[in-house]
Amino acid sequence: MNPLKFSFCVLMLLGLAACATEPARPQFVESSNQILQPPPHDRAQVIFLEPINSIQGMIPVGLFEIKDGDRTLLTTTGAHSKVALLFSPGRHLLMANHSGMKAHYLDINVEAGKRYYVLVRFIYANGFQLRPLRPSGPSDYTVKNKNFPSWISDTRFVERTSESDDFFEKNKAAVVKSQAIGWKIWLDKTPQERAELTLNPEDAIPY
Repeated sequence: MNPLKFSFCVLMLLGLAACATEPARPQFVESSNQILQPPPHDRAQVIFLEPINSIQGMIPVGLFEIKDGDRTLLTTTGAHSKVALLFSPGRHLLMANHSGMKAHYLDINVEAGKRYYVLVRFIYANGFQLRPLRPSGPSDYTVKNKNFPSWISDTRFVERTSESDDFFEKNKAAVVKSQAIGWKIWLDKTPQERAELTLNPEDAIPY
């Protein structure tokens, strides 16, 4: 083979190999600011904690707000991550969704100037549940849980990237299907079951 052609072929193969091994762009990155500020006087602060391990949390989770059936992507989380989001006081409907997995819903009713916590809980083969963390009570889902301090210390604040927006847009059909399936399940829940997945004004945690 002509040496020039041989060199060209080698460069092409190296280029293809580099493309094949190039890692996917992350859907979220660690925030440069890890200091949690107090909630502003006119907004409620909700902190979403995802302290699960890297295997369970290898699939990024999109957290959306639902209004009149429309979705707005608020943030994306993964293993050992957390996000502090601000909401206007009152009711909001949130959804955890990833293409190909069942969506889970969370109803929140929050007050301005207050801080709240929600656990992003992995359920094997069943998506990610958004579980309110109460100030106290008989449930394991309270800030009195012995693991709560590690849920805080073992997670880092993250920010979603444009790759996350691109991903959910490319997989829109699967996300819409997941949203519909999850919504039917939500409507079929008993009032008590929905109450367990509702964040109330009195669930605010002192800071």
